[in-house]
Amino acid sequence: MCKLVIFNRHFVNYLYLCTVKKTLFLLLAALISLFAGCRHKTSADPLLRARADGLNKEAFVNRYRDPDTCLALSHKALQFIADSLPDYADGMLRARNNMAFAYYQMSDAESARKQLDRVDKTIALRLEGMRNGDIEWVISQLLRARLLQRNCQIADSYRLLYDVGRSGILERKDLGILGSYARSEYYITMLVLNFHYRNGQEGDVRTLIGEVEAALPALKVDYAQDMALNYALAYGLQSAGESRRALEYCDRNIKILGIPAAFCTYHYANTVQMAASALKSIPGTASPDSVLALYDTARCAFFDYGDPYQMLGGTTSTARYALLIGDTAKAHGVLREWLDWTKQHRATASANDPARWSPFKAPKLELGLFDVLLRSRMASSPDEALRWYTRHAELQDYIARNEREDFALQQSLATATRRSHWLTRTAILFGSMAVVLLGLTVALWSILRRLRREKRELEAAKRRDVERIANVETTLSVLRHDVSPFMGYLRSPALTPELRDEVLGQLLRTFDNIKSWTRLSIPGGMAFNASRFALQEAFEEVRTQVPRPHAGVELRFEPTQLRLYADRLLVVIMLRNLVGNALKHTAEGSIVVGAEPQEGMVHITVRDTGSGMDAAQVESLFRADRTLPEGSEHGFGLILCRYIIKKHDDLTRRGCRIWAESTPGHGTTMHVLLAAQ
Repeated sequence: MCKLVIFNRHFVNYLYLCTVKKTLFLLLAALISLFAGCRHKTSADPLLRARADGLNKEAFVNRYRDPDTCLALSHKALQFIADSLPDYADGMLRARNNMAFAYYQMSDAESARKQLDRVDKTIALRLEGMRNGDIEWVISQLLRARLLQRNCQIADSYRLLYDVGRSGILERKDLGILGSYARSEYYITMLVLNFHYRNGQEGDVRTLIGEVEAALPALKVDYAQDMALNYALAYGLQSAGESRRALEYCDRNIKILGIPAAFCTYHYANTVQMAASALKSIPGTASPDSVLALYDTARCAFFDYGDPYQMLGGTTSTARYALLIGDTAKAHGVLREWLDWTKQHRATASANDPARWSPFKAPKLELGLFDVLLRSRMASSPDEALRWYTRHAELQDYIARNEREDFALQQSLATATRRSHWLTRTAILFGSMAVVLLGLTVALWSILRRLRREKRELEAAKRRDVERIANVETTLSVLRHDVSPFMGYLRSPALTPELRDEVLGQLLRTFDNIKSWTRLSIPGGMAFNASRFALQEAFEEVRTQVPRPHAGVELRFEPTQLRLYADRLLVVIMLRNLVGNALKHTAEGSIVVGAEPQEGMVHITVRDTGSGMDAAQVESLFRADRTLPEGSEHGFGLILCRYIIKKHDDLTRRGCRIWAESTPGHGTTMHVLLAAQ
């Protein structure tokens, strides 16, 4: 009304301008504005949607507690949407899925399927403004799967669950509370399918339970859904033989049921029945009479709730346990109560609508009922016993047929059988030729294999010879390069005893490097002894072996907790050479040895503040096949380091390597990557 008043005021203003300026154009514009204002969607849409959503939410909250109330509120929401918001597709989908779930709780499978069919038809239209179509489709398919499970159509149920899993909709993170609800329903349906209808034989039981338990913190919808998921997990754990853990989830539900606002007869009965089943499986935990009392309490609660499916399940469980402990009278009383209720319910339903009356279907529970009836010897006459036997056999046959492999697999097996017969006949006809060809093939394959082996051995011997020749040439070349400076020092008449001792020590270390390098580089040389050890121990050993630094030079080993998988002796030799080179080229400043973790490896660095190197020197450092630049003092030590790293990489296949970074006048950093423990 306020909007119309505003537009009428604009209309008067336009008429005034029309009178003053005598312009018919403005009059036409005023009329267009008036009609556009009347046709414009009112700002009440969000309020109307909020009211529809409120009805749907209230229906959803009552889905377990009171299905009749859920149905009434869902009908009210649908009527309101039809009258005020005919384009609100999301509201219609939510109301119909609520109704389908309520009918499912009331064991009215036909009415539930009709609502689910309407959901699918609405989603197929892909109406503009529909935001929740995908997740509502998932919810409807999960409920269809449950209906199929109750009718023991296991293959069809699993096919729906497979399609839901493959759709990827449950992996989306933008679906809010409906997404959490759908994920929890998916897990509940999978648990019930695997443990109740497939006896825990399909899929990895532990993996499924672990996945559900890991997802529990994120699946927060309401207390009712928490209890449903806890019950499903308890059911799965009980079927998997973990009765004590099943009791833990029953205890969680008992704590939730203690909240008055969340109390629900359905979940109370389920939880009590599950607790009885778990206690029965744990010897010495509870007396048979107390377990029977729990079963009977759950059965009575199911009768109060009014769902025939759960009533039948409670009756069967109670009667079966009563027979187990020898209380035949109790079993007869429970079974008689169910049979009387069935007769009364059939008479009442037939009187109200004889044409539409059909009993609900639950083949697996019915099979359990007739099994208990027959074992209890409750039949009042041979004819009644015969009817029970006949019905028991029919149910067994029906369940067996639904548990067989599907038609596609049968066709595949039939095709494979026909192909096998054809191959057999072909083998008989051409048997002699096949034997001859097989003999020739085996002979040729044997000759070819021997020739390949001999070729590999020759190539390996050639590589070893080439490597030996290259190592000898390299040894002679680098030996001349490394030993010449020391020989010049020793020939000097002005050499002091202290300096002579130091030069001799350096010369001995050079020969030691040569010995180690030749043992590593020549094939079949030094054995590689890998072990796991603390890098700090290697640091301490190197500290005691390297020469003392010159005055004005600090040598520091940074403490580390890292551990290596390597040859400890070779690592010590390598670090000793790297630190020794740094000492030779650092006149003042510092040399720092440290390590840090790097993606499963240990990154060791030796940083000095010495003279540094240019790019050509850095490139030639670890290359035994290149001539060393004039003035270079890097020889066997670094070549030995390269071979040590190569040996480690050949063993671990982890990408061990060594490289250098240097700038003339600004020092050098040696980098080493070795495998971590």
